[in-house]
Amino acid sequence: MGKAEDTKARVERAALTLFVARSVAETTTREIAMAASIAEGTIYRYFPSKERLALDMFLRHHRALAEALDEAQRPHATLGPKIDAIVRCYCDWADRDWTLFAYHLLNQHSFLAQVPDDAPNPVNVVRDVIDQAMTAGEIPKHNADLAAASAIGVVLQAATYKVYGRFEGPLSPHVKFFADAAWAVLAVKTG
Repeated sequence: MGKAEDTKARVERAALTLFVARSVAETTTREIAMAASIAEGTIYRYFPSKERLALDMFLRHHRALAEALDEAQRPHATLGPKIDAIVRCYCDWADRDWTLFAYHLLNQHSFLAQVPDDAPNPVNVVRDVIDQAMTAGEIPKHNADLAAASAIGVVLQAATYKVYGRFEGPLSPHVKFFADAAWAVLAVKTG
């Protein structure tokens, strides 16, 4: 990695840490620069604003997570193994870089509206898998968006608890629990 790439990576890591601890709105570029051990003006060589830095990091992670989820589920033919693969992927991503995962989780409300419609989206990956399983008769037909939100929530609510200190440790040891819970949510029969 060259000096410019190293500096940009330090800026991003410092910003991530501060954004998770204090929020994007409450973090200043001065604080980011101090945490990255650079002059404040150096940030602007890489990003036109703090808000653009925050958005760029969110969009890059959002796309990469969607692509990883799709790649994880694709080799499997039925819903059970697909759920296991998706849950494992979510947990592995969280455990590999908790700060980045927490940043993405905590800032969805700010940035999801800015995700381009044609961009890979983690929610769409899960929704499409669920929709295909409903069409194939593997699970009862429901509103696919509600089913996706409920299934994803099994993992993401636990991650939210972790952000706020109500759950400790890595998520990966709980993959089976999360996958079983997501399956139970999706298998619920109505009426």
